Amino acid sequence: MMSLIDVCCILAVFLALTVLATHRIVGMIKLFALQSFFLSLVPLFLHAEALSGRDLMLSLVTMVLKAALVPAILFWTIRHISMRSEIKPILGFGASILCGAALIAVAFWISLSLRLPGKLTSSLVLPCSLATMLLGFMTMVTRTRAMTQVLGYMVIENGIFLFALSLFDAMPLLIEMGILLDIFVAVFIMAIVLNHINEEFERTRGSAVSRPKWGESQ
Repeated sequence: MMSLIDVCCILAVFLALTVLATHRIVGMIKLFALQSFFLSLVPLFLHAEALSGRDLMLSLVTMVLKAALVPAILFWTIRHISMRSEIKPILGFGASILCGAALIAVAFWISLSLRLPGKLTSSLVLPCSLATMLLGFMTMVTRTRAMTQVLGYMVIENGIFLFALSLFDAMPLLIEMGILLDIFVAVFIMAIVLNHINEEFERTRGSAVSRPKWGESQ
């Protein structure tokens, strides 16, 4: 089953790079949900010969929370703030792909010099988790819309989650659940903040339209 873990790691990096190269926010959310789905399968592959309740629970919670609930919150947010695409990224999409490929190479190079305690479940987990985090960080810093920056943060968290799975046996269940709960709360708060910002802009726009121009009769 180690080959299945490798496939999930490769798909996580590929989807993170695709998020970086996508301008439509709906597409970015779908890619994030798909990436989260593949990562939710990794705990099942770690101990495929003898699945435990811990493996099943972590996989199920990850799938429900990150692959279904969080994307649903993000879809609800973009419907309320009328935001559909990234208009003017700091870095063009073509250049973003090239820089993303370079970051993947850097992540694999850095992973060669890292030594972690314990035995890694797969040789690709460490470099792919680093690459996913770097691609998510690049999405955050090169995009101007708040929603795409939120998605960049979510991709970073997926990279952290994959890295944590490399030390799955030594990681307490409480910490795993804490990571998932933390990211859920963060996205929930961001969705509320974005919605309030949009309402404030709409209120300001409405008052500007209704205000009579100088010199007009009252």
